[in-house]
Amino acid sequence: MKIRITEHVWHELCADLFKQKAVESAGILLGESIQTPNGVIITMRHAVVIPDDAYLIRKLDQISIDPVVLNRITKPARDKGWSVFTIHTHPMAKEAWFSRADDIGDSRLMPSFHCQIPGVPHGSIVVTNGGDVAARVFDENADSKEICLQIIGKSIVISKLNMDNNEAWFVRQKLALGEAGQAKLRNLRVGVVGLGGIGSLISMQLAHLGVGKLVLIDGDIVEASNISRIVGAWKKDVGKSAKVDVAARYIEYLGLSSQIESYPEYLSAQHESLIASCDIVLSCVDTHSARAILNRLSYKYYVPVIDLGTVFRVDEMGTMVSDAGRVVTIGPGRPCLGCWGHIDSNAIRIESLSPEELENEIYDGYVQGANVAQPSVISFNTYVAGAGVTELLRLVTGFAGMDNPPNRLAFSFRDGTVRRNSLAGNPKCSICGKGD
Repeated sequence: MKIRITEHVWHELCADLFKQKAVESAGILLGESIQTPNGVIITMRHAVVIPDDAYLIRKLDQISIDPVVLNRITKPARDKGWSVFTIHTHPMAKEAWFSRADDIGDSRLMPSFHCQIPGVPHGSIVVTNGGDVAARVFDENADSKEICLQIIGKSIVISKLNMDNNEAWFVRQKLALGEAGQAKLRNLRVGVVGLGGIGSLISMQLAHLGVGKLVLIDGDIVEASNISRIVGAWKKDVGKSAKVDVAARYIEYLGLSSQIESYPEYLSAQHESLIASCDIVLSCVDTHSARAILNRLSYKYYVPVIDLGTVFRVDEMGTMVSDAGRVVTIGPGRPCLGCWGHIDSNAIRIESLSPEELENEIYDGYVQGANVAQPSVISFNTYVAGAGVTELLRLVTGFAGMDNPPNRLAFSFRDGTVRRNSLAGNPKCSICGKGD
């Protein structure tokens, strides 16, 4: 089980909670939960700080909140069937932990939440002035267990890391990424959607980095033209092996203990819980429909998505006349793929046509260029794949700091250039804005 909250909401909440450091302060988080193949994910939708006049008791080591105020604040959760998590400060502590007073308070409060809002998890969080966090969840029997909290924004901050990481094959890597950075990779669950030219290179690099869990999604079978571009593919795979199986085979042979989940299926709305289960997703798809699904789910479940692609144009003589590669990072606090112009509604319409409908539209001249093979070269794909994985490392390990991370990188292979692109967020966007 994991809790996710956006960086913006978390920082605002903590700033309000620590306005008074001589006494404890409290707040309420309301979150929407979804059952996934990797357990329950709770996405925090609303945060409220308890008003100063709502405390019955407020000391350095103890608080008690007016039940009438608590009842009013948690009403939206009762109406929507959401989870309720209390959060309070330990102003003088260096490490976050639950005190005896916390245990007594939760033993009374959590059964009440379960009675009022059954069928969803409820819990509590403690935070220190230094930013250390402890989170736990309670079941219907009032038994608790510690869970992970993720803060999603310019970076992915993860609490409750398993730091048991003495594997010799990552010694040189830890010199660059640090002990904590390598531990984060080992605790990470990463989705790769599309295991073609770029996706196969992505999965290979993630396995070598030691990412703990890899979720591979692609419905394609290996074709002859894939052999020059897909890492780990053999000639005997043509027409027989699924691309996800080729990637899984490479990772298994590598033997660095990455757990693999393979889905030889094309991404659709049915994979919503699977995408929600991932901590981060790398989008290596070549359809606008799949890209639109990932774009929407990224903001719904606070799952950063790194979208990668290459585009080339050749003239009638076979000469390359233009090219472009891109790496776009989206998620809470960043512009979405729609705002960047990487989702085409007409292309989605065309992709939804049946073979007969598509043939008719091509014949009538409404569609041009459909089903035409696009240029692809492994060295170009490697360029983009490496940059995409580096952005994942930036998000997870913070190896380069997070003051000004790039949202979009644009490559020209012909010119040998890479540019950082910027884009102001659109507050009216229904996906990444407030939708007003």
